Amino acid sequence: MAALLRSARWLLRARASPRVPLCLRLPAGGPGRPHAAPCLPAARAQPFAGELLSQARLYSIAAERKRDLQEEPGSPLRRSTSQFDWALMRLDSSVRRTGRITKGLLQKVFESTCRSGSPGSNQALLLLRSCGSLLPELRLEERTEFVHQIWDKLQKLGAVYDVSHYNALLKVYLQNEHKFSPTDFLEKMEKANIQPNRVTYQRLIAAYCNMGDIEGASKILGFMKTKDLPVTEAVFTALITGHARAGDMENAENILTVMREAGIEPGPDSYLALLNVYAEKGDIDHVKQTLEKVEKSDLYFMDRDLLQIIFSFSKAGYPQYVSEILEKLSYERRYIPDVINFSLLLVTEKLEDTALQILLACPISREGSRSDFGSFFLRHCVTMNTPAEKLTDYCKKLKEAQMHTSPLQFTLQCALQDKKTDLAKGLLKALKEEGFPVRTHYFWPLLAGHKKHKDIPGMIDVLKGMYELGVEPTQETYVNYVFPHFDTVSAARAMLQEHDCLPQGNVLAQAELRSEALKGNLDFVLSFLESNTQPFSFNSFRGSLILGFKRSMDINLWSKITELLYKDGRYCQEPPGPTEAVGYFLYNLIDSMSDSEVQAKEERLRQYFHQLKEMNVKIPENIYRGIRNLLDSYHVPELIKDVNILVDREKTDSQTSRLRSSDLESTLENLKAENQPVGDVLKQLIVVLCSEENMQKALELKAKYESDMVVGGYAALINLCCRHDNAEDALNLKQEFDRLDSSAVLDTSKYIGLVKVLGKHGKLQDAINILKEMKEKDVLIKDATVASFFHILNGAALRGETETVKQLHEAIVTLGLAKATANLSSPLVSVHLEKDDVHAALEATIDCCKKYKVLPRIHDILCKLIEKGETDLIQKAMDFVSQEQGEMMMLYDIFFAFLQTGNYKEAKKIIETPGLRARPTRLQWFCDRCVTNNQGETLEKLVELTQKLFECDRDQMYYSLLQLYRKNSDWQRADVVWNKMQEENIIPRDKTLRLLAEILRNSNQEVPFDVPELWYEEDKHSLDSSPSSPSDPPHRESQLLSACQSKRNKDAYNIFLKAQKQNSVFSSDTYQALIQLLLLKDNFTQAAEVKEVAETHIKDFTLNDAANSLLITAQVRRDYLKAALTTLRTMLGLNQIPSRVSTTRLIQALASAGDVQSIQEVEGLVQGLDSIGLSSMVFINNIALAQIKNNNVDAAVDNLENMLTSGDQNVEAQYFGLSYLFRKVMEDRMEPAVEKLSIMAERLANQFAVYKPVTDLFLQFLDSGRVDDATALLQRCRAIAEQIPILSVFCVRSAQKQGKAPVLTSLLELIPELNNKEEAYTSTMKSYVLDKDVASAKKLYEQLTANNVKLDNLFLKRYASLLKSAGEPLPFTEPPESFEFYAKQLKESRESLS
Repeated sequence: MAALLRSARWLLRARASPRVPLCLRLPAGGPGRPHAAPCLPAARAQPFAGELLSQARLYSIAAERKRDLQEEPGSPLRRSTSQFDWALMRLDSSVRRTGRITKGLLQKVFESTCRSGSPGSNQALLLLRSCGSLLPELRLEERTEFVHQIWDKLQKLGAVYDVSHYNALLKVYLQNEHKFSPTDFLEKMEKANIQPNRVTYQRLIAAYCNMGDIEGASKILGFMKTKDLPVTEAVFTALITGHARAGDMENAENILTVMREAGIEPGPDSYLALLNVYAEKGDIDHVKQTLEKVEKSDLYFMDRDLLQIIFSFSKAGYPQYVSEILEKLSYERRYIPDVINFSLLLVTEKLEDTALQILLACPISREGSRSDFGSFFLRHCVTMNTPAEKLTDYCKKLKEAQMHTSPLQFTLQCALQDKKTDLAKGLLKALKEEGFPVRTHYFWPLLAGHKKHKDIPGMIDVLKGMYELGVEPTQETYVNYVFPHFDTVSAARAMLQEHDCLPQGNVLAQAELRSEALKGNLDFVLSFLESNTQPFSFNSFRGSLILGFKRSMDINLWSKITELLYKDGRYCQEPPGPTEAVGYFLYNLIDSMSDSEVQAKEERLRQYFHQLKEMNVKIPENIYRGIRNLLDSYHVPELIKDVNILVDREKTDSQTSRLRSSDLESTLENLKAENQPVGDVLKQLIVVLCSEENMQKALELKAKYESDMVVGGYAALINLCCRHDNAEDALNLKQEFDRLDSSAVLDTSKYIGLVKVLGKHGKLQDAINILKEMKEKDVLIKDATVASFFHILNGAALRGETETVKQLHEAIVTLGLAKATANLSSPLVSVHLEKDDVHAALEATIDCCKKYKVLPRIHDILCKLIEKGETDLIQKAMDFVSQEQGEMMMLYDIFFAFLQTGNYKEAKKIIETPGLRARPTRLQWFCDRCVTNNQGETLEKLVELTQKLFECDRDQMYYSLLQLYRKNSDWQRADVVWNKMQEENIIPRDKTLRLLAEILRNSNQEVPFDVPELWYEEDKHSLDSSPSSPSDPPHRESQLLSACQSKRNKDAYNIFLKAQKQNSVFSSDTYQALIQLLLLKDNFTQAAEVKEVAETHIKDFTLNDAANSLLITAQVRRDYLKAALTTLRTMLGLNQIPSRVSTTRLIQALASAGDVQSIQEVEGLVQGLDSIGLSSMVFINNIALAQIKNNNVDAAVDNLENMLTSGDQNVEAQYFGLSYLFRKVMEDRMEPAVEKLSIMAERLANQFAVYKPVTDLFLQFLDSGRVDDATALLQRCRAIAEQIPILSVFCVRSAQKQGKAPVLTSLLELIPELNNKEEAYTSTMKSYVLDKDVASAKKLYEQLTANNVKLDNLFLKRYASLLKSAGEPLPFTEPPESFEFYAKQLKESRESLS
């Protein structure tokens, strides 16, 4: 020992001065304190070992990969950069959010890296480092096995390992307590020609010390001495552990003294190592003494350190001392992830009792809103096969502590998901004993597991367990999980009888019917239906029968079964009766077939329909129309007449024709001479003249036939006059148009044209009147309309018309035609800048901020002020911006202004302001401005000055610089940028590399790196793509794709048109991208044109999922519902998945049209497509709405009520939301429907205890302003006030919209119990702020503070912003950070507790 310590002292004396620690220990959100060099202390070599959270908080892979990149600049790394970015993002996100990584996530990243074929050094390092304490849910040996698997696989794939990889492997060994020979490890490095460094030796010392091998540690320390490597605190910390585990506690304690003599003050890690070895020996007295000593010093322990001591006590077999350490924990919110991960580690180590003890001590249990905090603990206990008795006891304790609302049910769910049969049975018994209902479907996951392995004894065991718990298996249980075990149903029946598992009643018989129907055994089905004596619903086996029909083509059996179902009252007792039941059956039968199936079975289907006719089977006309549409879409129109014979009455379609004439003017004169109506022909002639831009003749024609003019003719003439800048005639025509039909509405573009021409010619009041008319007639306002408003205002500003700009802007905003954005308000400032009146421009900007909370053209104003040297006005502007938007935004504004004006020294002083962080949006705005204006020097200075800016995305900055150099074809400067990026150790993104490569190639320069390929480049020569024409410009297709990616639809479409003129053909993917962009921008006609061209040039061209979904949305918007439905069918026929938005909009449009059959068709089409995420309530609400639109209110009410009272297990009453239906009938003023729905909702609440519908109705009454109706409903059904979760969700959603404060106020007045709910008062304050209702907000704040309610920072920040905007004093100190900061903080705190 003495020799070892002498060596250590010699090494320390060899240094000129005591060495400063190489890094600081920075807990999240806390102050920094000294820490050892960046290696693993021996005391932290245990699985939890403090590393779990230090890594979670300081996950430094991203930083260290830059260093590694400098060591490995080869091209394989370049190719895998994007892959690495993705992996880093996934893993880093998991660590930041939860403080851990799951094996599943790490496995996905590993497999993805392997698929890349060329794993880089960084990826290998990332994967290796993730196999230690960041996997608390994995046993130690599993972690080590995983890291070995990764090491071997990546090495086979060509990964090059250096010393950092070996060090990472060493660290994982230590964290996982893996027993290995340090000597063998050094030999392994030597064979690989890798030289160990200081970190390697330190970790090898830790490995020896963990085994108590002081002699081995001495050898390594000797190596360090010969290489003149420094001995850090980490080495001494390891020696403390080594001596203690060697049984020499005296020398372990003496290490602290030796450290001080060597000039190193023991830090928290050293004391923690000593505490851990005391804990391993169960020496609670020395632990207490050491803790007291640390408390009296300048050092301190965080919660994670104390948790490590608890782990040491527990693992050593001294759990009785845990409670004494728990008393010292602070349980700060930021350490909640520590508690969660530490608990997971304890469960993994089979120390569940200690984990539960820590959880129960956690004060989170006293927060009512965090009611499921223990879920992670219970789930991991199930994973680790904790016995059912223990789990039941844990659930009871968690529920008593209010840490989980339903722990037993949650644990059962986890056991079922993991297919743990014995555990699930034990939990089900416990659930039954507590009085909770046990449902049939609880057992399905267990039965599914046995079905997969054909485990008949296991299946029988589960069935017996069901009977023991009093649960009767349903038809679905037998059909899906029992019968598949056997060749025949008879064999299944015999086996069930043998084990006394036969059910009572006819459940098994009906299940047998469904099973045989599924197999296509229609003889059995017919025989059963004829001999059956028990009535049951046809709907219960309709789906099985349809599949049976498709599997058996015996048309005679089809007809006999259909006739029996139609005429036998046992099977169609439910309304609406046999006619509709059979009609829907036929519709679903055909709908279940593909077009090729229907075409192949055309003759058999015709025979089937004729046989039904002979049997006098009828179907309703509306269902016939649905079948007709299906057959038409299947291209089998010949069958329509055969279905038509089943309809009670035939439908005749009348056709109308329109008058056509090639010589409109001659026809017009002839009609006038014959004294015939001329309105239509006159309109057509005017439209033709307008298309020829013949304004003079069009006006003469209008004057000649003025008495015969129609609305359409006037509209075309108005538009023509506006195009020709003829304000006088345009205004006169508009007045005549109004006299002809005051209710008629022009389209948006014509109104915009009128406003523009009237404003331009000084007819300001007339222009404002047009804007008022747009508001009164609810003219559609699109993004393009708002852009037109801006151009009108900006044109007036350029003309210097101050009053015109001011009045038109005020009218547009006041009328609510557009929001006063910074862009729309900028002409208010521009008009003064055009006159060089900077003072007036600044006042205009300040006025805009006060009125509309925007600062238009503040950058241009600051630049002008700096150029003029107006220091007073500059100070005024800075003070105002700082007050309104914060000091950070003000600094950026003045920084950009100094850059723009060439004052680089002043700009440098601003950007070096302490605490200034990068704002990506602001920086990108200025970069784009420089690129657009070709300001190279300014942009270069920006990139240079932001080099040390905290969190600045350097790759993005250089990317902007490269964009400018590409614009100027300056490859020399681009090459300089490449060198600078390497000097800064920046890992370039794929897009940066591609841009740089493009610049160099265009100048015939060599590209010094491998260029990542784009997704569309890989498919350019695919089979479904046609080769481009030789006359194509070389970069046209890439330019089009670039325009698509940048969402520049006009540019992309223009490129397409140019290509068309030159007969150029693009690839399939290029057409897809263009069509998708055009649909996204609502350019439906252009998208259709591109689609037609693509279909012409490319065989079997089809749109992808996203484009087809956008197409459906566009078709619905234009009321092309039949076309939209056809598109949906086409998608599903191609196995594509439509988006939820497009499907929902189609369903809602069909409901508004009253088309029940089409909605049901959509429901059938998307059935089973869970990935859409479409709730069944969408169909239920819209089918009911469609029925109501068809004046069939009673049917809608009956269907809804039957669903909720039939006992169908698939209908969950608590989620049966009818808000949409109630809102629509109220909006459409369908009072009879509202009354009947209200009666239904009250009946469901009072007779069946189903409260969701009546609560939805109550809330919709409030939301639509019908407070009296809501009050009366609440008086009749007081249970509404008890539906707190539903009411809370309504509060949160209402607070997202402006003008909802009265609704929330009314709700709180009617149900005072909500006042103390966080969601309610927070939402109410948010609504007051949106509505700028200061008085109500004050009242709410005073009420809450009087009741001693603890208000979070987000609430206070929101209230403070309202008071400041109103010029009111604040009764508290305003929280200093931004809204986003507190919102994110609140979200993270909730996530950490979930």
